This record gives sequence, C-alpha cells and structure tokens, in this order.
Amino acid sequence: MKYATLIATTAALCLSAISHAQDNYVAGQFGLRAVEQTDSSAGAVDIDSELGNAAYYSVAFGRRHNNMRFELELARRGGEINSFAIGGTGQAVSGEGLTATSLMANAYVDFNTEGRVSPYLGGGLGLARVTADYTGAGGSVSGDASAVSFQLIGGASVQVSERIELFSDLRYLRVMETDHALTAPLGSSDVSFKYDGYTLGAGVRVSF
Repeated sequence: MKYATLIATTAALCLSAISHAQDNYVAGQFGLRAVEQTDSSAGAVDIDSELGNAAYYSVAFGRRHNNMRFELELARRGGEINSFAIGGTGQAVSGEGLTATSLMANAYVDFNTEGRVSPYLGGGLGLARVTADYTGAGGSVSGDASAVSFQLIGGASVQVSERIELFSDLRYLRVMETDHALTAPLGSSDVSFKYDGYTLGAGVRVSF
C-alpha cells in the first residue's frame, strides 16, 4: 500500500507540474539494453539467467518548468536469454526470454539551458510488468508479474531547431522482486526474479 501511495503521489506531482508549466513535448527513444546477468531463485535452488543484447524503446509526454522537466514514460526492454542454469547446471534455452514493460513518472534537471548542448540528470518511479517465457532441458519459466520500479538517468540534449532536440542518455532500471512459475520434471514451484540493468539510447524530443 505504501508503494501505491508513493507512486500515486509522484504521478500527481508530475501531472500538476505539467498542467501549470509551459512548453510541452513528446519524445521517442530507441536503444540497446546491454548483456547482463539476472539472478533468481526457486526456493533453495539458484537460477542464473544470462540476458543478451536486446532492443529498448520508449515514448513519453512531458513539459518543462524553468530548468526542470516532468514526464510520463512508457518503455519496453527486450529480453532475449542466451542461457540459464538451474542449480549450477547449464541449460540450452529457447523462447522469447525475459522482458520488462514500465510506466514511469520521471523528473529531470537540465543544465546549461541557454546553450545548444544541455546535459541533464533525472530519475523516475513507477510500475513495471516483467514477462518470462523461456525453456531449457531442466524446466521452463513463464508468467507475468508487476512490481514497483525506479530508474536513474543521465544524458545530454542537443538543440537542432526551435522545437526539436536530439538526446542520448544512459538509464539504470531496477524492478523490485517478481514471482513467476518454474515448471520442471521433478515438480513445479515459483521463481523469484530481481530484474535490473542498463540501457543506452538516443531519441528525439519535439516541443509544441
């Protein structure tokens, strides 16, 4: 309940800022989520999943207020899995993998707003839905689960015209623990994931 209240308050503050600010914008971004190791467990059994490079993309709506920006962002991080191991035993893997779809309320601070290049720092709070769908010889992991998520953002924007900016940033997303179904020859159980990772992306922001 406390997480739901915090998310609702953050979203309300963002929407309030948007309603009173000037210079609204839409933004789209595409990038790459880097190779990473995602740790999980099913009871006392450790499961290690190696995620390969995958696409990341997002759309956002926001507004500026002085050197601040507030936005709502919908993003998806792909989840191809190269391999996974159950209890230390490696498994050949197939399936769509592990993906995360997030809805975030973000806030940014822009620096050097009078210049053509403007660095920025930001962060966000929201919800992410993690989808698992992959199979190995020792079992399969499947199912959807949602959890509170947060992200940290750092990047820079380049003004190319009065209304258009190009930008690039590095983002770290952390999703709190989610539970999925593990189906194995010796029985079924829940598997708990701790999903986090970095994305590097570039995009365009159009003011109107």
